[in-house]
Amino acid sequence: MTDVSKAMELLELREKWLEPFDVIDPFSSLPLAGYLSLKPDYRYGALALLKVGGRESSQRILATPKLHYPFDRIGTFHFPSVKKIDIYEKIDGTNIFTYQYRDAQSNWHVTYKLRLHPVLRNGKWGNFLDMWKEMLERYPQIPELPVLNKCSLSFELFGSRNAHLMLYDTPLDGALL
Repeated sequence: MTDVSKAMELLELREKWLEPFDVIDPFSSLPLAGYLSLKPDYRYGALALLKVGGRESSQRILATPKLHYPFDRIGTFHFPSVKKIDIYEKIDGTNIFTYQYRDAQSNWHVTYKLRLHPVLRNGKWGNFLDMWKEMLERYPQIPELPVLNKCSLSFELFGSRNAHLMLYDTPLDGALL
C-alpha cells in the first residue's frame, strides 16, 4: 500500500484533499512525514502521520475544525432555528493545536501545530513558533495537559504582537478554547 493510500484510508478522504508533509518537529527534533487534510469539514487540518523519525508509525490526528460563521461572504446572517443560545467571546488570533503522537517504539511526544501545517513554525504570516515558546515559558504546565487529560487541546494565540482583525491591549497571550 502506498503512503497516499494509507493516508486516504486513515482520514477517509480522496487524494485531492491531501497535502504531503515532511517536517522536523521543533519540540522533539524528530522528522515527521505524512499527509495533511485540506477538506473543509471536521478533518480540516487533520494529519495522517505515517512516519516518525523515518520509521513507520501510522496514526490519525484530528485537529481543530474550522468553525463556520453564521453569515455569508456579503455579511448576510443565516441563523438556524434554536431553543437556546450560549454566547462566548470570540478571540481573534492564531489557532495552536496541542497534540501527542507516538514514535515507532511507542514513546509519546507532545507538539503543536498550526491549522494548515503539521507543526509550529515561523513564517511570513508571523513568528508563531517563537511566540508560542514564550507562552510555554509563561505557562509551563501546557505540555503536561494533553498527557494528563489524554486529549488534544486547542489554544488561540492572540495579542497586539499577533495582529488580526481585533486590536488588543495585551501584547501576547494564549487562551484555551
